[in-house]
Amino acid sequence: MIDWLINLDHSITLGLNGMHTPFWNEVMLFLSAKTVWIPLYAAIAILFFVPRCYGKKSQAFISGSRIPLWLTGLIGVMAVLLCFGITEQITNIVKDLVARPRPGHEPLLEGLLQLPEGKGGRYGFFSAHAANTFGLAILTALIFRRKWYSVFIVLWAAAVSFSRIYLAKHFTTDVLCGAVAGILIGLAVYYLYKYILSLVSRKYTRTDDLHS
Repeated sequence: MIDWLINLDHSITLGLNGMHTPFWNEVMLFLSAKTVWIPLYAAIAILFFVPRCYGKKSQAFISGSRIPLWLTGLIGVMAVLLCFGITEQITNIVKDLVARPRPGHEPLLEGLLQLPEGKGGRYGFFSAHAANTFGLAILTALIFRRKWYSVFIVLWAAAVSFSRIYLAKHFTTDVLCGAVAGILIGLAVYYLYKYILSLVSRKYTRTDDLHS
């Protein structure tokens, strides 16, 4: 059963990697680059301080009348940083424990892959790109509760994750498992975010009552 799954994973990865054209190479290299997304991360950080970005079902909107906007935004930014930190640490730990070679380091695929970005580090399970992007996507989509934002950020995470298979930096299962890990971590951090907002909200409510 395991051998069948490994062979299927190899076949899917080879098929997706085989879609190479010069144009798509450039697109996928762009999607996979980390520094090009710094403006996006900065924009998301700014959105935390814009009241209109929060939907009526968001916890920030519900608590917004009692908590200063600067504090709500700061808690949101800290939640994102925490999510990134957890996904990075867990990804590194799992990679070392599982020690699954990346496609470029897999002897069975020697000479069968196109590697526009090179082989990369030795181990690839699971994908940090997938974990980070899906963690960010799920966490912020739940925080903002805006359909336009949710659709955009999830599609962005999927595109970045797909680029890792196309570039043969990860097997398909590396990316899928990374995405699942990111989603679970994003959910966990979101519930922590909600809990902290509720605590801060109660504190400000008590303060208002004392001054009334």
